[in-house]
Amino acid sequence: MSENTDMNALMRMRRDELHACATHYYKTGGATEPDVALVEHGSVRAVLKDYGRITGWFNRLIAPVLLRREASALTALAGLAGVPRLYRRVDARGLLIEHCPATPWSQATPRDIAYERLEALITAMHERGVAHADLRGGGNILVDDQDRPYLVDFVARVRRGRAWNLPWNWIFDQFAAADRSALAKLRVRHARHLASPADYARRDPDTGFARAARGLGARIRAAVRYFVARG
Repeated sequence: MSENTDMNALMRMRRDELHACATHYYKTGGATEPDVALVEHGSVRAVLKDYGRITGWFNRLIAPVLLRREASALTALAGLAGVPRLYRRVDARGLLIEHCPATPWSQATPRDIAYERLEALITAMHERGVAHADLRGGGNILVDDQDRPYLVDFVARVRRGRAWNLPWNWIFDQFAAADRSALAKLRVRHARHLASPADYARRDPDTGFARAARGLGARIRAAVRYFVARG
């Protein structure tokens, strides 16, 4: 079978058929976490991100919003090297995404050129009006064996607003700065010979906005865990 035939078959599969083609689970879904699986059919590989096997209110109300946010970011960034392509929406609770043959940055030994390419990728993402907003942990920054960077998991993304929406665009700028802070943190931690004095200052922002965002995120996560546990 040709690659096109294999891809066409993958694009028509139901959720259960996609899971049957899974050869590895990067993450097994929990109360608020999706299944993230490597799906293989013939010569084609893809990643299935699926909340469909979660039950309860999170599945009904929250999961579709999260996947809609990710799908919109991938659509806005379509064609940008280093961002996986969105192949299809399985339904409101599942996405089929391009497989990136890469590993988390901290588990690799990228050369200096990889850091230059990552900075260019983050800059290009911001120019398209998307801030990732979840790069600080490092797990969503990948690199392959040819020193090509990738960004994955855009659920937390923040989009730039219209030109007249100055308050929202200020918020966007703060999250874009957080992405650049994550890059600075990466250089300081893994490539100190590349880190500038500005990187050391930028890696742990302590502005009022940064503290408020961290606190809000912690409260939201705690509330979700509380209601899931009680549900």
